[in-house]
Amino acid sequence: LIYFQSDSSNTGNGFSLNYQCTPPPAHFDGYCASGIEVTESGTLSHGPYGDNEALCWFVSCDSPSDIQLGFTSFDTEVCCDTVQVIAFDGSTHSIAVSYSGTSLPPSSSMTMANSQSGYLIHFKSDGSASKNGFSLNYQCTQKSSRFDGDCVAGGEVLTGVRLSDLLSE
Repeated sequence: LIYFQSDSSNTGNGFSLNYQCTPPPAHFDGYCASGIEVTESGTLSHGPYGDNEALCWFVSCDSPSDIQLGFTSFDTEVCCDTVQVIAFDGSTHSIAVSYSGTSLPPSSSMTMANSQSGYLIHFKSDGSASKNGFSLNYQCTQKSSRFDGDCVAGGEVLTGVRLSDLLSE
């Protein structure tokens, strides 16, 4: 929205405006025309929802982290309204999980290793019944690793896995 107002005291040449439409970020492409980007921690909630909705939230972490997601409520039309968690690595997408229905997803809390850009939460409803929607908590947690630090051998720093971890598998 651009709004210009003048009073009657002076006149001038007005103004000139250049603008450009930009495409949505790549992680929304094909899923939503736009969306909301969130980082670090918080709660995503949507509902009650309407017919024919397509909404996106992009969850990412400022530093290399795992992303922990936990649904706290879930109520969508079983056949047709879905919440998808989509892994995004900067150029490609892959659906990690897809949920619909009235029960809390099988794991009320899940952690997804985030070695790339983040996760797209995509909600889509059809044109019939509407429900209460969903709510989920998200949090960036310290990146898990099996590495136990550095070993020094002959002046060279070697990084590796603890031997006890290998033997216990």
